[in-house]
Amino acid sequence: MCESEASLRSFDGDPSIDASAASDREVSALLTDLPSAHGAKAARTEAAAPSLGLRLRAWKRRLNDPAKRARRAARVTRQIRFVYFAHVDDDSLFGEYHHELVTAEVLLDRMLTARVSGMRAIHPSLPGDAEERLFQRPPRGSFTQVTPEYIRWYGRTGVRRDLPMVREELAIELMGEYAYSYPDALDIAAHHSGALARDDQTWLLTRAKAPIACRPLHGTEFRQLARAIEAAYDVPHGDTTVALANKDIARRAAAMLGAVLDEYVATPFTRPELAQAYADFHSAHLQRVAAATRLKGLLPMPVTGVLGWFSAKRARIYAEVQARLAGR
Repeated sequence: MCESEASLRSFDGDPSIDASAASDREVSALLTDLPSAHGAKAARTEAAAPSLGLRLRAWKRRLNDPAKRARRAARVTRQIRFVYFAHVDDDSLFGEYHHELVTAEVLLDRMLTARVSGMRAIHPSLPGDAEERLFQRPPRGSFTQVTPEYIRWYGRTGVRRDLPMVREELAIELMGEYAYSYPDALDIAAHHSGALARDDQTWLLTRAKAPIACRPLHGTEFRQLARAIEAAYDVPHGDTTVALANKDIARRAAAMLGAVLDEYVATPFTRPELAQAYADFHSAHLQRVAAATRLKGLLPMPVTGVLGWFSAKRARIYAEVQARLAGR
């Protein structure tokens, strides 16, 4: 629980709340006292503490196994639960509303669990069909000639690759085959094949290995989550208590989305209340990231030498640009 005064107030869209002063701990506090109709969970009896040696071995196994880290994160992550109308027909308007609540809860749980386990929780610029292009190999007979897409999957010699080439590797291959310059080869690889950037393909492979309950969200699921949060905010006419609770939870969920994205992403919400909550926390989060990278720039030369210094400088410039974009 955050100890600051701001974290003890519920986020109700009040413009007097200084979003720039909200820290990650305060965002977490907003999610710990959500309105609920489910009551407090019963306390679980803790088992006897294992020996130091057993704990050390278990810690090493979790360190080397992303799936185990993700499962452990699923056990410790707080869940976000909306309030449901009681005694309604599933075929009614309330049934459709409840379906949107379930969608929002499942995607929020996956995002939070992925973040706790150390993965990038959301990749908003990577659509869902990129995952299909990565794991669905086209038949060799579907190609009538050697194209960049064919080279990506089978190479110039026709030998099938275990994994398709990333965009940077394909560009180098095209340079050797057709004597392109690197910028031209990279442009052809990006626009005339399904090749992904190295970081994007690595993220998708890591995502595929994670359990479904801990799987981070690609861009298509991110937009689906935003639509579900907006649907949760638009409560049908009914119990006033349910309406007020779900509006508050939806605003906090929108604010949390802004606080977990480390790159500038324009608000995915159309409702002014949700868009404002997202923008406030997104801008504050990116400003904190930029401040942290500036502090790192004051440290001595890293042990990696000049290349490490340039990498840190590039990260600092990138973070500052993202903060300025969010502050416009």
